[in-house]
Amino acid sequence: MTQPARLPNLTQYERIGFDRELNLADGHAHQGADAAQREITRRLPELYETSELSRQKDVENTFKETFYRLAGQRSAIRHPHALLCYSASLSIDLVGAFLGGAGIGVALLQPCFDNLATLLMRRGVALTPVAEKAVTGPDLARLLAAADAPGALFLTLPNNPTGFTLGPADFRRVAEVCAANGTLLVVDWTFRFFDRGDVWDQYEVLDRSGVSYLCIEDTGKTWPTLDLKCSILATSADLHDRLAELHNDLLLNVSPFVLTLLTAYLDDSVRRGLDASVRQVIRTNRRALHRALDGSLLVPGAAEATISVEWVRIAAPSPGSLEVVELLGDVGIAVVPGDHFYWHDPDLGSRHIRIALARDPVMFARACARLRGAVETLPQLSGTRAR
Repeated sequence: MTQPARLPNLTQYERIGFDRELNLADGHAHQGADAAQREITRRLPELYETSELSRQKDVENTFKETFYRLAGQRSAIRHPHALLCYSASLSIDLVGAFLGGAGIGVALLQPCFDNLATLLMRRGVALTPVAEKAVTGPDLARLLAAADAPGALFLTLPNNPTGFTLGPADFRRVAEVCAANGTLLVVDWTFRFFDRGDVWDQYEVLDRSGVSYLCIEDTGKTWPTLDLKCSILATSADLHDRLAELHNDLLLNVSPFVLTLLTAYLDDSVRRGLDASVRQVIRTNRRALHRALDGSLLVPGAAEATISVEWVRIAAPSPGSLEVVELLGDVGIAVVPGDHFYWHDPDLGSRHIRIALARDPVMFARACARLRGAVETLPQLSGTRAR
């Protein structure tokens, strides 16, 4: 088949997904509310009135405390340097504005969602790619100790699209290596609630290490709130004043109604647990996807993966990711190509696509049936796997 045109960024593919019958492109939370969450939406007039009668500071503190309690971040429950933004992208842009203004270069994880690189580069930040395997090995210390080392390390944990993350020992080592080299550590934790590993206090590790840090949190990938969301940008004490000044230039506050609504979802997850309120639908959809792809050239990741997207390998020299996106688009299924996640080396991702799992299970089952039909009937997807 003719090589499809490569669109400039993943967001454009995700926008196209809005018009597809079966949109598995963007990684936002579109799984639909369960019975308990529908009770929250029935309380919207009450939540609105509560927001209207509450002090902004009280609403913000309640949201932050509930968020960090659910996340198991006890030392951050009353974090004194946590700024609220309308979205994670706005938090990332603030980080980029600070880094660009200070002339700080960044070692950025690759693969990652491509708008991280775009936002940073538009703020004039020089980027160096760092592979996931380098973060857990000796290469990281060598990279950060070099004479021309970038002044910041930017990680996404768990990583979108692969689910790569760091356990306590590896994270502690990264924080200590950064502290020893005077490297600013930036961590994007926007998919944190899909990590089923042991809960441990990452902020305590950061504060004990003495590293300068910026941490990005978010609700938008987790709860089905029609993209009503809030991001937290938490800073180490030494960076807060400079980030707060940039923040003041962009917004006064996040809507108290949005914060009150989100707190209700957080409270529900505190009561019922993340498995019941968030993760179960992801597991259900992942199992359905694995069955649909069984025996095809599209090879899903590990069954024990947790993140709310699936990083699917194309097990043949061709077609490439752009062709697979087009083939599936022709049958009404929207996914995104893997090459864009490798923002510095696109060819490294040309053997992957990403499929979003945070969808209504009934719709997702329909998409899997359509997908199974495609891999059984399209010769480009049903050939013999390459070893």
